[in-house]
Amino acid sequence: MKSLSIDNLAVTVGRKLVLEKVEAHFWGGEFSAILGPNGAGKTTLLKAVMGIIPSDGKVNSSGGDGKKLAPSAFSYLCQLNKSSCQLTVFEFVLLGFVHQLGWNVTFEQEQKAESILIYLGLINLAPRQFSQLSGGQQQLVSLAQALVAEPDVLLLDEPTSALDLRHQVQILDLVRQYTRARGIITIAVLHDLSLAARYCDHLLLLSDGVVQHSGKPQDVLDSERLSQIYQVQVNVGCCVHGHTHVTPIRILDTD
Repeated sequence: MKSLSIDNLAVTVGRKLVLEKVEAHFWGGEFSAILGPNGAGKTTLLKAVMGIIPSDGKVNSSGGDGKKLAPSAFSYLCQLNKSSCQLTVFEFVLLGFVHQLGWNVTFEQEQKAESILIYLGLINLAPRQFSQLSGGQQQLVSLAQALVAEPDVLLLDEPTSALDLRHQVQILDLVRQYTRARGIITIAVLHDLSLAARYCDHLLLLSDGVVQHSGKPQDVLDSERLSQIYQVQVNVGCCVHGHTHVTPIRILDTD
């Protein structure tokens, strides 16, 4: 089974300690979420795991055969800003093979790009310019780019931020299905706590660069804990369909 462990990880930006003594373990086939208020260090943690920014401590990975995963086995979908990229959607998705592309795109790579666009229901967008898409469509196509090279570790930074309710559900359904079917490690930064509870197997709750709690959604999403960390009174309950929901009630007085 694939695995990824974070051991005593710390990140300093300038003189500020952004992450401190982060410990976490992730397994293949599990969809995990990093939660926490703005400025908690969520995106920084993803970037440190990806190796985009320097960090202290260790990030160890295994493909299940005892061998460490190569950098090309990691795929990272960053927070998306509206892009003016002039590539077609099909060309944009092919950039997901950046570690493998030579002077020519292979027929196999073209087939994989077509397959992932079909899988995500985006094949009709293939000839369009990426810049002409809506923000939500660009988010979906960027996910296709992240998946096309069939990564062992998928890191997603707010993958539902530009999507309406229907497409949020669609994407999280697809990500969870893809994660379980291929046995990959998926870690996403999410702000919607109810969606995290609905779709994720494991949650990591950050505040001020420190892991406050980790575990199964029902263990992490405690109303008292969340109220303290987010400074908002919340109610954690269960809907008629059996799903956990987190409802904000009021901002707490911090004086």
